[in-house]
Amino acid sequence: MRGVQGNRVSPKALRSTSKRIRLYRSATLLVAAIGLLLAPTGFARADNGNSSGHGFRVVDKRGKLVGYSISENLVAREINGTWVTFYVHPRLGIFDSRAIYVHYLTTDCSGPRYISHYSTFAEGTRVGSILYYPTDTQVLTPLSVRVVYATGGEGVCSPASGIPDVYGAATTIDVDTFGLEVPFRAIQ
Repeated sequence: MRGVQGNRVSPKALRSTSKRIRLYRSATLLVAAIGLLLAPTGFARADNGNSSGHGFRVVDKRGKLVGYSISENLVAREINGTWVTFYVHPRLGIFDSRAIYVHYLTTDCSGPRYISHYSTFAEGTRVGSILYYPTDTQVLTPLSVRVVYATGGEGVCSPASGIPDVYGAATTIDVDTFGLEVPFRAIQ
């Protein structure tokens, strides 16, 4: 038999390779089957008290509510009458993105600030100790945009794309006012 680049390959080597491939495929199938058996049958979800299902609450080290689990690292929390989602990490707390784009309806980045709003919840973005979230839903065509950094600094005012999209008035809250302490954990 001829193998790669015309080298002779013994039948014994082919059988050995074929056997290893079959064992590898069998092991892969076994791992996949075990994964399916161990996978949760449903997703964790917020329980508003009106359903008979069990949801997960995410709490801090003293048992203080962080929010209700939407997915593995995404929680929802009511803030001043608005349900806001944000990402959390068990050991690090609320995820800090360190920057956010804010949009304006003026060409010089003056006036009210708007942020993207693309969910049924208000999507919160932590920047430093400040959590930004939209409080309404509007189709707008921003004329300028800038970056706001966790350090408190702001980037240069730049022209926006001029493409209409969904935004909400940028509202903020200092996450330190939540009084949360890591680690976070999920409980029923």
